Amino acid sequence: MKTVILALLSLAIASPALALSCMAPDAVRLYEQARDSEDTFVAVRGRIDLSEPARAPDPDTETPATTHAVMSGYALTSHGFGAIFNRPIQIEATCFGPWCGSAEGFEGEQLAMLKVGDDTGYTLAADPCGGAAMAWSKDGEQRLLACHRTGTCLTAE
Repeated sequence: MKTVILALLSLAIASPALALSCMAPDAVRLYEQARDSEDTFVAVRGRIDLSEPARAPDPDTETPATTHAVMSGYALTSHGFGAIFNRPIQIEATCFGPWCGSAEGFEGEQLAMLKVGDDTGYTLAADPCGGAAMAWSKDGEQRLLACHRTGTCLTAE
């Protein structure tokens, strides 16, 4: 009996813990990922309002769940967030194994990197680690603008 208990205990200790570890959201990191991508992105500071109930992705498939929304705010130009932006967007929620992103939870002002599609308009990725948007902060915006204007890209510590 002791052998069985010890064997089960050693299996439990040796099994990998199933947990998702995400980096803290950072405006400069989002900007650099968009800038360095082969895809085209537009950086927008503004609010996201869902046009319909959020659709939840299925963790058993790799197909994202698409929810329609509107983002209103300002797009990034060479002078800062100055171009009025008020457009429909699609939020594509995806999963990493059993952990899934959601179109819900974009409360208040956001900094978002919207992928520009040929026929699909603007798409915001929402994964379990936050995706391509985060809550706006003055510090995050200032560091993003410095990165955009000067190439000095400092992530938050």
